[in-house]
Amino acid sequence: LAGKEDVILLDKLCHASLIDGAKLSGAALRVFPHNHLGKLESHLEWAHRERPDARILIVTESVFSMDGDRTPLSELIDLKKRFGAMLLLDEAHAIGVLGPAGRGLAAELNLTQHVDVQMGTLSKALGVSGGYVCGSHSLIDWFVNRARSFIFSTAPPPALAAAALAAIEFLQSEDGKTRRRVLWERIKLLRRSLPTQTPVATATQVTAEELGSAIHVWPVGDERTALNLARSLRGEGLLVPAIRYPTVARGSARLRITVTAAHHETQILSLCEALARHVK
Repeated sequence: LAGKEDVILLDKLCHASLIDGAKLSGAALRVFPHNHLGKLESHLEWAHRERPDARILIVTESVFSMDGDRTPLSELIDLKKRFGAMLLLDEAHAIGVLGPAGRGLAAELNLTQHVDVQMGTLSKALGVSGGYVCGSHSLIDWFVNRARSFIFSTAPPPALAAAALAAIEFLQSEDGKTRRRVLWERIKLLRRSLPTQTPVATATQVTAEELGSAIHVWPVGDERTALNLARSLRGEGLLVPAIRYPTVARGSARLRITVTAAHHETQILSLCEALARHVK
């Protein structure tokens, strides 16, 4: 997708694998502050001015893994069109959760046709292993013949490929639709039931409607406090990992709560009650 003569513009909170891939490409790499469209636009202007013949690739995630917020996809697409750039969208945390048949954020917003490369993982909502890349027929043919990491990788076992296909078929079924409905009921229950007070005040907390994902962040701040809180919750049978530096910035440790359709209402309420006790 990009080489030494090209430019990659990457959201600051993109997953480490996207950052590493961008660095390995050899392209000029510029990082813009998280979801900051103004800074992205200035980087696009720089690329057009300084690298007029370069391919420009914007890289972002539909749902960000450590905050659970969405990318402003419609506005990103407007920018990419205006500057003739390409867009790579990582839907790892949106597949199975958002959009018709769980096809992700681009599908939910009816913008799939404007995303040049959609990628994601099979190991989260799909419950298998591996990943996928979607694009035009010509683009996929290009990857098959030119992507070094793909060419020199062993093909997945047939059983794994079959399991992935079965998971995709389930997403498209009535049972899959029911599972997503239950998931969103559980997400709303969590957001309604969580205590409003958290260990630290934060200006970045947003509502469930603004987030629109299965990931909820419980800000703690201090890393040791976050670890102790996660350990205490585990003692009560509640698995809520503590996220800390270097995964997130120093001083911004948090508990990362991920809801699934398999969670019972009583389990979610137990977590909320436990958090309320620990805050006191």
